[in-house]
Amino acid sequence: MARSVRKLQHASSLWVATTLVLGAAVLLAVVLPAAASRDLSTVIKRHAAVHGFNLGSAAEHQDQQRQVVEHPTAGASSSRGLLAAKKASPPPPKPKSPPPPKPSPPSIDDEGAGPADGNPNTPSDPNVGLPTIPTNNESAYGQWILKAVGNIVAVHLCAVPGTDKFFFMERPSGRHPDGSNNIAGYYDYMSNRFTNVNYTDSVFCAGHTVTQDGHVLVVGGHIAKSGYGDGLKGLRVFSRRTLTFKRIANMSYPRWYPTATLLPNGMVTIMGGTVLPGAGTGKNPIYEIWDPRNPASTVKRNQSAGMVKNTNDIYYPNTYVLPTGDLFLFCNRYGEITEPLTGTVRATLPSWSTLAKGVFTEYPFTGTSVMLPLTPENGYTPEVVYFGGQFSYGWINTTASKLALRIKVQYNETTGNYTFGDGWTAEKMPLPRVMGDAIVLPNGKVVVLNGAIKGLAGDSASGGVAKANEPNLWPVLYDPTLPQGSRMKLMSRSMIPRLYHSTVALTTDGSLLVAGCDRCDKYWWTTPGGISKSPTSFAEYRIEVFRPPCWFNVTAKPNIMSLDPTTWDEYDEVHVMQYGANFSVQYSMFYESDAVTSAVLVSPSSTTHSTNMNQRVVGLKIVEHDTVTRQLVLEGPPNINIAPPGWYMLFLLNGDVYGQSEWVRLPGDAPRMDDYFATLKK
Repeated sequence: MARSVRKLQHASSLWVATTLVLGAAVLLAVVLPAAASRDLSTVIKRHAAVHGFNLGSAAEHQDQQRQVVEHPTAGASSSRGLLAAKKASPPPPKPKSPPPPKPSPPSIDDEGAGPADGNPNTPSDPNVGLPTIPTNNESAYGQWILKAVGNIVAVHLCAVPGTDKFFFMERPSGRHPDGSNNIAGYYDYMSNRFTNVNYTDSVFCAGHTVTQDGHVLVVGGHIAKSGYGDGLKGLRVFSRRTLTFKRIANMSYPRWYPTATLLPNGMVTIMGGTVLPGAGTGKNPIYEIWDPRNPASTVKRNQSAGMVKNTNDIYYPNTYVLPTGDLFLFCNRYGEITEPLTGTVRATLPSWSTLAKGVFTEYPFTGTSVMLPLTPENGYTPEVVYFGGQFSYGWINTTASKLALRIKVQYNETTGNYTFGDGWTAEKMPLPRVMGDAIVLPNGKVVVLNGAIKGLAGDSASGGVAKANEPNLWPVLYDPTLPQGSRMKLMSRSMIPRLYHSTVALTTDGSLLVAGCDRCDKYWWTTPGGISKSPTSFAEYRIEVFRPPCWFNVTAKPNIMSLDPTTWDEYDEVHVMQYGANFSVQYSMFYESDAVTSAVLVSPSSTTHSTNMNQRVVGLKIVEHDTVTRQLVLEGPPNINIAPPGWYMLFLLNGDVYGQSEWVRLPGDAPRMDDYFATLKK
């Protein structure tokens, strides 16, 4: 119990202090006329700054940024230069003149899988009008914060359960701020420090998810290159306990661009990818299943004929575990519902070709997707939304898709059949986007960010140069509960382009950690106010945070004070929420009239190449609620299919506003990996 209290001390101490300071501020405003003119938000900002959160500037933790720079693993002079570069906005160059028009654009083939790597004969499109959004109104448009400079480019970004750490992986990029040649490391969000992790084979273009016991599982990768061994068959674990990274087994097949998906039974499906890097090098018609009960091997299953036929290379298929336990599986523009342990296809999704003719979402036409929250209110009915992508005829100056495509998946328990309502529905985003990322917030809204307005994912034919142009610097806040046509709102822009190999992950305070981009040099832009290009002239090591508008409603945030003491797990040092059982929470609010209105579980992010392989938001039932004593009794999720066993962040909400989360674990029967991991060589 003592450890349980200590685990909550970080969040509660900040909010108790906040309550005292803000209470004093309100008292002064009532008693002292001189204080009456003092804006409450100013008091909030000053107090928050004391605790390391700057609510009104473009850089945060400046003393700790200096610590990152001066840390032995973080190179001094070069990192200072990287931080300083954020302040300058070089004037935008004139866009390159488009090539002469071709006689006619290629036709949109809506039958086949389309070209594997874009079409260089496509004429250029005219420029797209770019918006101007206020950058000084965070409560309306959010705020960008420059946090630090890392030592690794976050091509791969994974939240480490039970911590505020994030695991980074890259391809060997050179020009590291600390002068090292590491390809892995972790960033601590609270201390603002980066630590290198030693590893020896190539993890670039791997897939990854979180195991049931909270480690990061990394599968596949790249050929031997730059002194790193062949990683194409690699199956590895980054331990949340030891913060070390080890190869634990080999897969049956080499995989470049695979997807890893945690199943309710603790197994992990490994789907897609090619046997060598690059389009057309041979897709994998076989997927594999890794079982922690037998961690040194995998079993093989066949992908469906439809999946093999209708995709280019089955690159990073998007997968979501449905409340039935089946798998929603989508790649490019073909989708199906599959029983994951056998490969049996239960249903084929309707085509979106009439709504989104020629729109592809598989690399290099990369789109991004989310599954919206599963809640008691919506009957845990899944809906999936795809954002952006590119047209099948696209090339480096082709304007990307601006469509958001949404579908509902319904299951009839009596007949055992799936239906899809009216099929796909479409609405337009404010701006086109290719290579975007999407994160579901605890309040159910979605932030879509990163990527470009024109072009494709990937390196150019000449090597090392971006295939995309016109960075899309403006996040979009998507509210799925609003009427169609009114769900999108542009947010405040970043100065740092995040093109190919950019990533995002949700933090425990509900902010978005934004990093990556290793092809951030030769591209054109027309951005009003300019941009801040990568100081390395190639890879982007700067780490940012985006905070959505609701984050700044500080006085409305629920603060978790304590969790059910009977649920404490001494071994994992976490509270365990049982399925369908009561789980008590003590919380506090600043205003007496406010109260918690809902609670959700959010899984830790695992993101690369516009694909979050472990994204899930699950609503919880409120069984009892005493708004006077602030005692709350929640009910654990109904079953393991709605919320697969593993680690989650528990957020309390007051309307759309959420506070600091606490880690909890849902119990499963898969064995822990710790003992096996300890037997492996470094």
